[in-house]
Amino acid sequence: MQTGHRQRLYERFSKTGLSGFHDYEIIELILTFVIPRRDTKPIAKELIKQFKSVNAVLHAEPEALEKIDGLGPHSIRFLSLMRHIIAYSLHERYSGRSIISHRKDVEEYLRFHFGMRKDEFFAVLYLDNGNHVLATEEIVQGTVNQCVVYPRSIVEKALKQGANAIIIAHNHPGGSNNASAADWQITKKLFDACKLFDMALLDHIIINRDKVVSLRDDSNWPKR
Repeated sequence: MQTGHRQRLYERFSKTGLSGFHDYEIIELILTFVIPRRDTKPIAKELIKQFKSVNAVLHAEPEALEKIDGLGPHSIRFLSLMRHIIAYSLHERYSGRSIISHRKDVEEYLRFHFGMRKDEFFAVLYLDNGNHVLATEEIVQGTVNQCVVYPRSIVEKALKQGANAIIIAHNHPGGSNNASAADWQITKKLFDACKLFDMALLDHIIINRDKVVSLRDDSNWPKR
């Protein structure tokens, strides 16, 4: 009976990909590859019930996953592997390509990789004069309530990379889509610091679970 159900899942996936799949069915399908002799549907439904989305399941802490009946160390490692493979794939999609022409790719990568994090982070993407990524660096110098960023240090690293432009990004673990006064302050400081070295600050991206906000689209963005 269970073998037949799994086969139908596989056949649906082969014909249409994940189109038409419920969130729990996607997790159910993933788990069939690591839980061979157990009905994975109840486990998948419980995961979606607890974490609300496929993305949240893949980003869940191992300690939280251990509380789900039916998930063992092997299954938990496999879910983590799935997340890392997706993040790596998204990185490949934008690496070496024009960031300006494909900003949505960058936003998608950043949101997937960082959107579910509970700690605050600040990341810098260093670009050459063709707007291709030279390097990506995550700067962790704060807590959920405060993230300290040093413009001078970022500009120095950009010069060492031979960068002509940078994109900065940080997350709002609390879920707010609005830029704070501090967000605008660091934007202006970095904009001015880059300008001194004939370098461009192309964007400041705010990331949370559900949305990515570009400060470049805001009327408050500094003028050259």
